[in-house]
Amino acid sequence: MARYVDTALSAGEPILYDAKVHWAVFLEPFTKWIGTAVFLAIVWTFIGVLIVGDLSENLADERATQALGWLSALSFTHIVILIAILIGVQSLIKALIYYYNSDFVLTDRRVISKFGLLSRTTSEQRLSKVESIHVYQSFLGRLLNYGTVTVTGTGSSATKFGPMADPIACKRAIETQLDLVKSDAG
Repeated sequence: MARYVDTALSAGEPILYDAKVHWAVFLEPFTKWIGTAVFLAIVWTFIGVLIVGDLSENLADERATQALGWLSALSFTHIVILIAILIGVQSLIKALIYYYNSDFVLTDRRVISKFGLLSRTTSEQRLSKVESIHVYQSFLGRLLNYGTVTVTGTGSSATKFGPMADPIACKRAIETQLDLVKSDAG
């Protein structure tokens, strides 16, 4: 299946820079999973022991066991682990969708970005309308060479993409093309 960017290009419009999503997009799901696991471990340590005693007394009743079915076999520890896994998997799926379904491309005429899988958000800015380029890199972003690039156009239009690999190279490529567009116009 062709990328949106490939279908949006005009005849003879070459791609000069194709930005890639940085692997750091997976740091958030990982830290969310670790944070949830730590939180649930703390809850289990201080509150879980009290709850388990109550649950085991309630589950001893045969009618309660039949009503719960397979859930009665789960201990509180299993439930805590299941919650942590579900939160981690949800965050990981979201990051995978962003990683594999986001495009940011510079051509000789415009900047094109596309996000989304089922619903799609696109932004296209003509280079002649670009006013400024902003790069944001956190401390970790500088260490791992990723960041967010925002291309601001006339009016209130802004195209933001990140975390992208090597945002400074992207900024340089856009600036180089902007200089060429201005020299051709002038």
